[in-house]
Amino acid sequence: MSRPAVSVVMPFAGSPAEGAEATRALLEVTTGAGDERILVDNAGAIDDAPDGVQLLRASAERSPAHARNAGARRATGEWILFLDADCQAPPDLLARYFAEPIEAAVGAVAGGLTPAPGLDTLAARYGAAKGFLDPGAHLAHPYLPRAVAANLLVRRAAFEALGGFFEGLRAAEDTDFSWRLQRAGWTLVARPGVAATHRYRSTVGDLRRQWRGYAAGRAWLGRRYAGFSPEPALWRALERSTVARVRSAVPRAPSAAASPGPSEDDHDALPRSAAASPGPSEDDHDALSQSAARPPARASRAAFLALDVVLGLEELAGLTLSNRPRRSGAAAPVRAVLVADRFPTGADPLADGVRVEAARRPEAVAAQDPGRVAYREDDGELARVGALAGLLARHPGRALRDLATARDGPALRDIAPAVARLRREPDAALQPADDGQRALVRRLDALR
Repeated sequence: MSRPAVSVVMPFAGSPAEGAEATRALLEVTTGAGDERILVDNAGAIDDAPDGVQLLRASAERSPAHARNAGARRATGEWILFLDADCQAPPDLLARYFAEPIEAAVGAVAGGLTPAPGLDTLAARYGAAKGFLDPGAHLAHPYLPRAVAANLLVRRAAFEALGGFFEGLRAAEDTDFSWRLQRAGWTLVARPGVAATHRYRSTVGDLRRQWRGYAAGRAWLGRRYAGFSPEPALWRALERSTVARVRSAVPRAPSAAASPGPSEDDHDALPRSAAASPGPSEDDHDALSQSAARPPARASRAAFLALDVVLGLEELAGLTLSNRPRRSGAAAPVRAVLVADRFPTGADPLADGVRVEAARRPEAVAAQDPGRVAYREDDGELARVGALAGLLARHPGRALRDLATARDGPALRDIAPAVARLRREPDAALQPADDGQRALVRRLDALR
């Protein structure tokens, strides 16, 4: 059976030894005429690649989005398969994706992810048991279906229409891509049988860092998408516990035989499953959401419960953090700062020495250096509160005057991080991107 050409893009950020393992995994994927394998080194750890693998270095920003976009720009196939470096795909993965026709309206196909064998640590067993990368659960997300980019086939036309993944983020870029894809009119479908194995985090420390990153990404989604509000897993657990205690104190009906089936309350009290639940909670990544494996032994259950609590606390911390990755290289000198709402809205080229302070990103990615654009939607709660406290301590009169006189526009706490960034550029002139930003420019200029 003939199929379209596919470019397999694998982002990588690890050690040289892990790079060699990723290369071997990429070579395992059987390719045909017109296909290509592209390994994108996001860490500067790989010296060369064997025949059959194109090596591309992209380390200006340490993020999967930057690496995937760089690989997609190099790719020539009609379809792009994004496959993470911690995944092992079966040789016939590409053939499996096209075993059934893909409709023209489909912009992306989410493949399956199963736990890799040899789960010999608590953290790895926990990740596999919770199954938080299960594509079926992600597609049932109550806000909009979403996909994990660890094994994701994307139509090139859809990718180019969206401009790819938003860079300047450390997490949730694949959820954002999924949601923008659908808002642009494309369909997202799942083929869980087209699966790759995935290595979950092997240490509790790595798992805790991952959870903080997930939470920071979800908080960013909450600032970006109206109607989406992340609910911490610990809050949901406390709510369930409170409801369970109340129900246990309420007398039940004397006979279950008189009822044709479980009541609504009984249904809510049943264990969650794909058949019994209308869909996952708003956070499919969190430690308390769901279990995709058999119940662990008693000792493991106790350890898993302890991890639930630890990761629940990490989530609370992560929800306050900004969603920006680390960038390499020194910042270029800034002569002017352009203040905008959405940026960019068109070509919007940036001259040398110009930086942008924008409220939010547009629906489609434009070819801009994300290091020269700061988005207020990326500022976490901790950064906002800290910047506001610093502003009140440094310039209490200016801050109080703004609080008393600013009637329209963003709250002082929301622009306080922008003021802090501008303080590091005291000689830069502020310029509004349009007439709607003139009042904000005056506020920022008076506050810095």
